Amino acid sequence: MRRKLIIAITAASLLGASLPMSDVRAEGGRFEIRNATSRLSDGVYFATAMIDYRFSDDALEALKNGVELTIRVRIELIRVRRLWLDREVAQLNQDYRVAYQPLSERYVVTNVNSGEQTSFATLFSALNNIGRIVDLPIIDAALLDSNGRYEIAMKAVLDQNTLPGPLRMLNFWGSGFRLESNRYVWNLN
Repeated sequence: MRRKLIIAITAASLLGASLPMSDVRAEGGRFEIRNATSRLSDGVYFATAMIDYRFSDDALEALKNGVELTIRVRIELIRVRRLWLDREVAQLNQDYRVAYQPLSERYVVTNVNSGEQTSFATLFSALNNIGRIVDLPIIDAALLDSNGRYEIAMKAVLDQNTLPGPLRMLNFWGSGFRLESNRYVWNLN
């Protein structure tokens, strides 16, 4: 019995030691675009997306200690060409600032683009609200070539440039604030 336990512990420690550090750190937080679509309405293309945000322990600790965190959703409109390189036609950044208010024990989300603020009782509900992008205007259809083929690429990142100087310096050596999603690409409908 004791020998089986020692073998099991040794195997578990060897397996853990063989995992790359990036896999271990990735468990602390992640951004993931689950799905995204676009639609044309009244001559304007709109995007809708579901994004899952999970902060790392470092980001959560910073937020609880008064550091505002900015999430940037970067959207690119790309013209797909056969014989030439694809060309970026337009780019849109949608920024959200998340702050914790210790006196009220609430999370405040500010849409940086519009200035609109919303308060939430939990971080989970705040991040779920940010993660539901519904009918975000992308581009006027009149600006696009009717015979062209276009794709939309979306990526969500924790904007490290908005962190206070000391945290940016610490982040140089650590990865607690390096949170970004996959690059999600779909055809413009």
